[in-house]
Amino acid sequence: MRRSAAFAATAAAALAGGAAVTVSGNAQTPGERTTKLVSKNCAFKFVDVPPRGHGRMAPPGAGDSAALSCRVENAAGARVGSLITTGQFAVGGRGARGVALGIYALGDGEIHVMTRFSLGDVSGSVIGGTGAYAGVRGTFKAVDRPGQADGDPSDDTITLLP
Repeated sequence: MRRSAAFAATAAAALAGGAAVTVSGNAQTPGERTTKLVSKNCAFKFVDVPPRGHGRMAPPGAGDSAALSCRVENAAGARVGSLITTGQFAVGGRGARGVALGIYALGDGEIHVMTRFSLGDVSGSVIGGTGAYAGVRGTFKAVDRPGQADGDPSDDTITLLP
């Protein structure tokens, strides 16, 4: 996988969250909300800092970073907003890992997310928001669709705590 594709897959999946809020009782604590969305059609920019990778298949290096913007849809495929993210690798190589921050801009506010990511690990924290999401906290888990390349599209779940 190219360095930029590896980061795109990680960042897109790691920073996916939710837009169509539903509330159910059995598997959740009172007041907990589960939010789902699909992030897709992502535009991506990878920044390879020195020392530069050798070849298109080289893993990301420490200090490499990227920016990503995606269309955000609900499960029915209707556009509900957008996602912007930025992330940076702190450790390079095949075990590359780093920190990514993202903001889902939705019709009723923003959901802010953060993750410590590694290639393939796509879970993290909801760290706040604005509008209808002011003061939220919680967790998220992102899952690439089987057979899709580079984490686009990604199906994701956010659990917002009371």
